[in-house]
Amino acid sequence: MNVEQAIQKLRQVLRLQHKAWATESAYVYWLRRYINSIPHMPPALSSRQKVEFFLTRLACHNEVTASTQNQALNGILFFYKDVPDQPIQGVDALRAKRPARVRHAPTLAQTHALLRAVPDLGGYPTNLIPSLLYGCGLRVSEPLSGPGRQ
Repeated sequence: MNVEQAIQKLRQVLRLQHKAWATESAYVYWLRRYINSIPHMPPALSSRQKVEFFLTRLACHNEVTASTQNQALNGILFFYKDVPDQPIQGVDALRAKRPARVRHAPTLAQTHALLRAVPDLGGYPTNLIPSLLYGCGLRVSEPLSGPGRQ
């Protein structure tokens, strides 16, 4: 099966399963990159080892993010599972690192300074809005989304 045949079969399966167009586009992209990289791999490798080799090169040489590497892995595994019906188990590639997520919350003094900085305008208690947001523990977008739209 050549590259275009594999991609055509992948598209058929994705569409039969009603996957999103963005998913189809991403999976086709990663399958094409994976298949085009196979000739540059040692020929004795198994399919699982080829996937590991490809993902490790993505992490080491292309320096992709963890989510990009996961997307590539999901696309390739989906192909093997649903097109030739040869699922690959136990892929153990070097994984890209997820950056540490540091949450930042303003201090109590910063919050009070912000609340004092919002003036009442034109006789309307506009300061009430940020005070309610803070007092109720709401995110800024929550009161804007309306009822039943979380």
